[in-house]
Order: sequence, then C-alpha cells, then structure tokens
Amino acid sequence: MITRILFLATLATITSSLCAQEFRIGAGYNGSNVREAGNEQWIGRAGYHAGVDLMLGGVWFLRPGAHFQVRNLNYSLAGIDANNNPTGTDVEFRYTDRSLRVPLMVGRHLIDPSDDPGVNFYLLGGPTALFNLNADLQNDELQVQTTKTQWYIGAAAGLQLAFLFVEGGYNVAMSDVFDGERFQTNPRVNQVTLSAGIRLKLAN
Repeated sequence: MITRILFLATLATITSSLCAQEFRIGAGYNGSNVREAGNEQWIGRAGYHAGVDLMLGGVWFLRPGAHFQVRNLNYSLAGIDANNNPTGTDVEFRYTDRSLRVPLMVGRHLIDPSDDPGVNFYLLGGPTALFNLNADLQNDELQVQTTKTQWYIGAAAGLQLAFLFVEGGYNVAMSDVFDGERFQTNPRVNQVTLSAGIRLKLAN
C-alpha cells in the first residue's frame, strides 16, 4: 500500500513539474509537541528536515512536496537491576525516527505574484502524510513497531524576499506514533516547523 502511494506521489510530482511555476529547495527545524505524555513522560526534542516543493498557480496555488525528516523524542522507563527488580529510578531514552514527509498544501499569496514583487507574503494549509523509513528506540530490550503512515493537518505562513523564502507552520497529528501497545502511552505528536531556502522560478 505504501509503495503504491509513494509511486502515485512520485508520478504526480513529475507530472505537475511540467506546469510548475516554481521549485522550492529548503531545510529547517522541526519541534515536537507531545499530546498525552503519559507514564513514559514523552518530551519533544529538536529535529530537522530538508526537501523540495512545487508551486502550482498564481494568487491561489497548490503546493505538493517531499521532505526527508528526522524527529526526536525523549521517553522514560522504570529502571531495573540485573534481577529485573525495580531500582526506583527512571531511565531516560531517546526515540528517533526518519520519515518521508509529503505535504499537499493549498495557499494564497497576499500580493499577485504575476507582478513579480520583491516581497510577498502567503498563507497555506492542508494535509501531510508521514511515511516511516526507520526508527530507533535506543533500548534493545523493547520491540515496538512505529506506525507506517501518520497523518497531519496543518497551516503555515511565509515570507518571500527576492529568490529566498522563510516559513513557519504548525501541524496537528491525526495518528498515533506507534502501532501496538508495548508502551503504556501511545502519543500523538504535533509538530512545529521552521524552514528557509531558495526559490527557483521556471520559464512559462
């Protein structure tokens, strides 16, 4: 199923690039806002992402994209000794996953881009799919399966300045992180994103 989705996303990206007005290459920071920290005391840590987007349209636009993302979370488990007796001290671990983030955003420029203004602002929103590539719990004694596809809905605002852009957004998680119940709490992780990069205009 995931292979089919990735194939369709790749095909749509290639097809839409034929009529794209602009490529955007960017990278930045992502922060995790954990819902229901629970017994594992889940805490979001800084991560990063990098990728490319296509701008399709004018004042109103469609923007599909593909980004490689690294997300970090800390969690705590009760410590045990060699005889599996509790020590009374929690042990903190780091969870890291690497994913392909595929947003499909609809947005609006505040100034008509056909006039090629030196400065422009835009707003956008829409769904994002997060396809898990691999994950590491930093704890060899646990076997936990990360959900293969996680869904988000979010909004963002950005500033265009000549051939540069900067953008910030917030995405609300619609899916749990893990597939199964090995942890007592299966968190949903909202994301804050900050990105910057370059705009590559294409000939009409």
